[in-house]
Amino acid sequence: MDIPAQTSTEPPLWSFRRLDEAVGVLALLVIVVSILWGIVSRYIFPQPAAWTYELAILAFSYLVFFGAVAGVRLGTHAAIDVLVGALPQRWQDGVRWFNYLLLTAFFVLMTGLFLWQAWTSRNVHTIALDLSRSIAYAPLAIASAGMLVQHLIVERPWRPRTHRIVDSII
Repeated sequence: MDIPAQTSTEPPLWSFRRLDEAVGVLALLVIVVSILWGIVSRYIFPQPAAWTYELAILAFSYLVFFGAVAGVRLGTHAAIDVLVGALPQRWQDGVRWFNYLLLTAFFVLMTGLFLWQAWTSRNVHTIALDLSRSIAYAPLAIASAGMLVQHLIVERPWRPRTHRIVDSII
């Protein structure tokens, strides 16, 4: 008895549509490898690698922010809508529009603040790796802009809300 092969409509991880997830996976690998190397260098070599901690922190911020972009795109952020669901439909629509505008403003603000931080810290360098601090802040501005774009694409307050990922409902 042959089992039919399932075809996936999702693009591969390294495609442009899933770039946020690919950056997250790469950041997670960098975190694991750098921490492992830090442990190995501490206990095996006479001089531990001081740069591993700095690299892990940098990669962790990439993981969090680009993971948040994927969360906005996939609709996996927690949705606590018990109170809103108890309101009349007109109030629910008002809350939906308020959330839409509030999150849009928040993502615009985050993008602007991270761009400003990347620009002002371009001449400040990290201690161990001697990298510009802009390397830490510029991708966070890109991720915040990605959250803004995904929010504008995914959220539609003028339509009834449908949860794409049912597990995210609390």
